[in-house]
Amino acid sequence: MPEIFSRIYRALSRHVTILVIPHADFPLLRSRFSLGFVVFGLALWSGMTVWAGFIVGRHVDYWVTKADNVVIHAKMRYMVDEIGKSREVLETARATDQQMRILLGMKSRQDILKPDEGLGGPSVADRVGLGRLLSSGARLSQPDLRRRIRRLRLESEQRLASFQEIAWYITNKRNLLRSTPSIWPSGGRITSSFGYRFSPFSQRGGLHSGSMHEGIDIANKPDTPIVATADGVVRYAGWMSGFGMVVVIDHGFGYSTLYGHTSNVTVKIGARVVRGQMIAFMGTTGRSTGIHCHYEVWRHGKPVNPVLFLQERKEDLS
Repeated sequence: MPEIFSRIYRALSRHVTILVIPHADFPLLRSRFSLGFVVFGLALWSGMTVWAGFIVGRHVDYWVTKADNVVIHAKMRYMVDEIGKSREVLETARATDQQMRILLGMKSRQDILKPDEGLGGPSVADRVGLGRLLSSGARLSQPDLRRRIRRLRLESEQRLASFQEIAWYITNKRNLLRSTPSIWPSGGRITSSFGYRFSPFSQRGGLHSGSMHEGIDIANKPDTPIVATADGVVRYAGWMSGFGMVVVIDHGFGYSTLYGHTSNVTVKIGARVVRGQMIAFMGTTGRSTGIHCHYEVWRHGKPVNPVLFLQERKEDLS
């Protein structure tokens, strides 16, 4: 073993001459070093290079990470701002929702939700807390951010469902309004009212017998236009015993109307009509004593007094 070290020592003790020969007229440079010194210098140079690379790499990683954190922080603040703007829009939508429900007489969403169903969406305090968290430099966990976004999305979906419900409610009310008889079927004067009356056709012992009159009679000149009193579908148009030429319209929502003793019908079965549309002309067909329109209103299969629905005169129609 000592012999091996002795050989290594003798090898490293040998000298190496380094010559530097310049291209210009400069003197020749000559240096003489021991082999051990050269090996030590190379090892030192390699160690310094590795150490410098390690230090530079650590600094590069640090600055890259720091730059990424700045970018992530900026993105997070942008997301917080967007969440805040969305929250403000949702707050306005919620207030509008409540106001519309109050005006329409609808139940509040809180009133129709089940006990285990809650409204989602981060509150204003949540948004302020999120902004403070970011401004303080603390890291925001992804689960926390996902939770806020999920609550915001849930609130948006519930608000959309509420507005769809309001739209359906308004449409339904509009259709009900359009389907409710509310105008005069023709111009003229009422000659026979709704209710019990003496029949002009049957007599017993020289006296008129009584019967139920399930509509009203409106008298006017021959061929006076008769119009539909509400939107609906013509269910019958033609001759009917006792009523002569008649039109029956189904308006939906349990309403239907009958127009009897007409001289001519201008609509066909299955046709859709709108309020104020002409459907026939006044006449005296069927069992009639003069020119008039027999008008009936039925609700859920029972006749009701048409006068309750006569809100406008014929001359007010447009």
